[in-house]
Amino acid sequence: MIWGALNSVLLTVVVFAGATFLVVWEVTRPFLKKVIAILIGITATLTFKTILVTVLGRVNYAAFYRKRPWIGNVSGVALECWHLGLTTGYMLARTIKLIVAALLYVGRVDTPFLGEGIGNIGPVNLDAFPTIYRKGLLSAEAHRHPYIERLGYLYLLKIKHGSNFATASGSIWRLLFVFSLMPWLRK
Repeated sequence: MIWGALNSVLLTVVVFAGATFLVVWEVTRPFLKKVIAILIGITATLTFKTILVTVLGRVNYAAFYRKRPWIGNVSGVALECWHLGLTTGYMLARTIKLIVAALLYVGRVDTPFLGEGIGNIGPVNLDAFPTIYRKGLLSAEAHRHPYIERLGYLYLLKIKHGSNFATASGSIWRLLFVFSLMPWLRK
């Protein structure tokens, strides 16, 4: 038990001492200035994208339903094109986050590394991509719900065929069919 804690503390000290050394050493300082300038540019771009996605989300979506599908589709395609260019950076950042989480949990024997809640340091979630993926999947599936599609198809058929579609006798046969196959729907 003591060796895990000791290894965790020593690894943390080595990582932070190495980072401090790279910042202070005159040989690596010009390189780190360029890296910091790139990080500032990426942060500004991500801040702009976050604000844009928040505004578009509030304007175009109501819960998981799209109010304006055309604008949602165009902004979705634009964001997908933007994400293609940043995929390498995201994967590198995610790898670094997971390595940091692994370094923080190196001495912990009471929790599994890939357990629920791992990677949360206080209110900060180091790896939010699984949650983002789940939200995007729910958003897409809620818009393409089979009942909504079927209902829309029925409305379009009613518009196309007029009074020849969904007559009273057809509705009665449909009710008889549904109640005979699903008797639990009767109240």
